[in-house]
Amino acid sequence: MITGFAFTKLHVADLPAMERFYCGCLGFTVTARVDVGADSYNLEELILAVPGGTTQLNLLHYRGRPVPPAGEAVIGFTVADLDAAIAAIVAAGGTVTVEPTAIAEHALRLAYVADPEGHTLELLQYGLA
Repeated sequence: MITGFAFTKLHVADLPAMERFYCGCLGFTVTARVDVGADSYNLEELILAVPGGTTQLNLLHYRGRPVPPAGEAVIGFTVADLDAAIAAIVAAGGTVTVEPTAIAEHALRLAYVADPEGHTLELLQYGLA
């Protein structure tokens, strides 16, 4: 039986660029760096956490392997200010794929954005009347 959700790993092509995006734009912090140089398992990985929390997003880069096409997953984040988050994402090289939309029955606004490599992020701002 599952006792909790541990992490999500996102396979990226440019690890330093994606670190700048997720940490600089979205506010994640790097809690650990992994570098495995074995021939069959040659990778670098950054373990990111939400400030003040334990939710983890791991950025994974396999050396010498192709990156899966963008769209392989949708990663959802809650934000305090949807418009400010979108502005920061666009300024950092991301794009808006679905404009902010109010979902009254769930008291939230949401938008879909893509990071600079095209990975899909769903942003949710709760607490709207």
